[in-house]
Amino acid sequence: MKYDWTNVELKDNHLVLKQRGFSRDDLSAYRNVSIAGIQSRTLDMVPGTYRTVFRLDGAKGGACSGFFWYHDDKAEIDIEIVTPGDSMVNGTINYTLHPSLAPDGSPIANATLSVPLDDSHLRPDTFHEYRFDYHAQRGVQYYLDGALVHTNARDIATLSGNLQFKLWADGNKWWSGTPSTADVLMNIKSIDAYFNSSGTDTDTAWMRACSAAGGPSSLTICTIQ
Repeated sequence: MKYDWTNVELKDNHLVLKQRGFSRDDLSAYRNVSIAGIQSRTLDMVPGTYRTVFRLDGAKGGACSGFFWYHDDKAEIDIEIVTPGDSMVNGTINYTLHPSLAPDGSPIANATLSVPLDDSHLRPDTFHEYRFDYHAQRGVQYYLDGALVHTNARDIATLSGNLQFKLWADGNKWWSGTPSTADVLMNIKSIDAYFNSSGTDTDTAWMRACSAAGGPSSLTICTIQ
């Protein structure tokens, strides 16, 4: 698979990520799946509440849409939707705190909650709010449309990280499955992040960038509501 910046655009007041349709000919020719991803420039995000509203459109096969807080593969919080397809976890929403596997490769208890989309009454093609709250003492609490669905207080990271969104498929039968033959669109309606920072000059840098953009005011992207 290959990230392509042209798969990210603003359309109808939404931020849209695209996974391009992958044909049988593409598969036979071992071509890369064209996928999308974005991440915050801020790398010093620590405990806070992270929320987004999005929907998935167009999947005809495998795609994985992910909403992450990320430091590295051993310090990661994510909510991922795997569309219906041929993978081992197709048609599920997954709430994971990494590491999710022990050194011997066995699953760590409670590290991942995988819920069939039918059981969660979730239609990915309609807008829903996905949220996780990250707290050093209370652990990570995952919410769907404001309702608490899972809590994990094990191995809570104390490191700083950033926020990421990804839409991808790589043919892995254990996760994304065979890529969708049609374009898949992740239409993001909103992203809200309220967090502490490990940086010492964040406020100064933020104000400098905000002032350069013409703010603070209701017309600038740096306004926090």
